[in-house]
Amino acid sequence: MNRRSFLITAATLLAVSPVTTQPLLADEQRFRQIITSQIEAFRSGDGEAAFDFASPYLQMRFRTAENFIAMVNRGYAAVIDPRRYNFKQVTKGSEGEPVQTVEIIDRQGRVWTARYSFEQQSDGSWRIAAVRLDKAPGADV
Repeated sequence: MNRRSFLITAATLLAVSPVTTQPLLADEQRFRQIITSQIEAFRSGDGEAAFDFASPYLQMRFRTAENFIAMVNRGYAAVIDPRRYNFKQVTKGSEGEPVQTVEIIDRQGRVWTARYSFEQQSDGSWRIAAVRLDKAPGADV
């Protein structure tokens, strides 16, 4: 490929990129808002609000906010009141669903990796469909 062809190709890709990435960027911002809002609901003790961010399947499975909060307390305590959290990349899960990775530092200084899977609803909104929480190896603060 000569220099002129390369420049035309590069200019075309740059011109197209904002259009093709705009929905992803908007969704990434929405995922971050949802996760932040759910963490704030956990912190303030508002189980109903935290439960509202869960997908219909999770809401059906746990039936009540109290059941949901009990499950989170048992297996996902790091997301309830983290000292700090940092958003990482959004990837695609095994079924094509968007997955927002979040690095979480809990109150004891342990570092965790949370992978929030999202499910789009019929109205276009997003809900949390699952969270996988793994302790980062050897990464205590």
